[in-house]
Amino acid sequence: MKVFSCPFALLLLFLFCTPARVNGQPDGLIDQLKGRLIALDSADLAGEGNVRATRKFLDRPFQVLGIGEQSHGTSEFFTARLLLIKALADDPAFTKIGLEAPMAEVDKLNDYLLGGRGDLKAVLRSLRLYGYECTEFVDLVENVGRIGKARGKEIRFFGFDMQSPFQSLQNLRDSGATSDVSDSLKNLLHAYELLNNEIYNHSFNKADFAELKTSSDHVLGKLAAVAQTNAQVRKSINNYRQFLLLNDPAYVNALDAQSEIRDSLMAENVLAEMEPGKKMVILAHNAHLQRTPNIFSKSVGSFLSRKIGAAYQCIALTTSYGFYTTYNPAAGHITDKNKVIAGDSTTFEYHFSKLDQPAFIFKTSVLKQKLQGVHLPRRYRLLVYGLADNQFFDGNLPDDFDYVLHIRQTSGNRSFYLK
Repeated sequence: MKVFSCPFALLLLFLFCTPARVNGQPDGLIDQLKGRLIALDSADLAGEGNVRATRKFLDRPFQVLGIGEQSHGTSEFFTARLLLIKALADDPAFTKIGLEAPMAEVDKLNDYLLGGRGDLKAVLRSLRLYGYECTEFVDLVENVGRIGKARGKEIRFFGFDMQSPFQSLQNLRDSGATSDVSDSLKNLLHAYELLNNEIYNHSFNKADFAELKTSSDHVLGKLAAVAQTNAQVRKSINNYRQFLLLNDPAYVNALDAQSEIRDSLMAENVLAEMEPGKKMVILAHNAHLQRTPNIFSKSVGSFLSRKIGAAYQCIALTTSYGFYTTYNPAAGHITDKNKVIAGDSTTFEYHFSKLDQPAFIFKTSVLKQKLQGVHLPRRYRLLVYGLADNQFFDGNLPDDFDYVLHIRQTSGNRSFYLK
């Protein structure tokens, strides 16, 4: 039998011109992404070169732009959000940034940023969400302050979550309430301080919650008249009533119901912040911001899409591998060495990692028509709050988001609690 040798030049041509393959099959997703993405410099992610490229790439018809993240503890995701905020800063209609954090507590962030009052680390601690207590978020806040000053128009933060009762009750005490109302609010605050773990874990027992609800209804009823003329009192009452609704023991054992309550309330709070002719960015987990229902329930993004249509757009931030910061039960403390598991060929992240680009952004609508008939991955990463054993869930990124910004390799954020 005669054996034919392959000239070296022909071998190179075969290796470099053959379409990308996965398990021996052409990778249609990678082929369609080539030429339809904007490559980003991963070494200077929020640098001016990336800002200019992203500014030209983003469409601007939105009123609300959701910028997600696959985990609450990834350093590069904070930088990517800063990149996108910088890219939007030339638009004078952009005036607000919403945070997945309690409404009343985030108002104190503006006191620091815009008025120079208070201590930033103390404000971040009051959010009771350790994902914000890191060097990267401090850097983002300080940069937003500088951007506002440079363009002569400030950017204000607002919270659209409701997972803490403390600042809203304190606001009501500080509003000039009568002594009996102030004493009742003081007693409520003390009760919640004793129930710290129950707040964190949404695990009030029925008897405790019933007592808190009765006391709350009584004192809030006495503030009804003040609320009619005082906007902060109205907002604080609304924040606190949402907290009570979220923590009703009737929903504790029904995760889907509790998740949907929370996401629907967060959507209401975003809508309440909208102003004619103004634009905002909201920052939360990918699962909250996707325009489709997430694996647990309807998402904030699905509620916003139904209400305002194309005026809502969303960007997923994704990664292929690396580490993230969260509490690790085995270690007994917060660590930045929790592994971002490399996905297999059924995941979008696996395919993204095969592109010769360490960081890039693309618009999903450009791909959708081209991907008709292409076999797509069926899963992507969702790292919930805390350590996740199962990192991948069913989903379709092109259907769920308007843009995807992918960073191949990421690291844990620099939490204040790292040992």
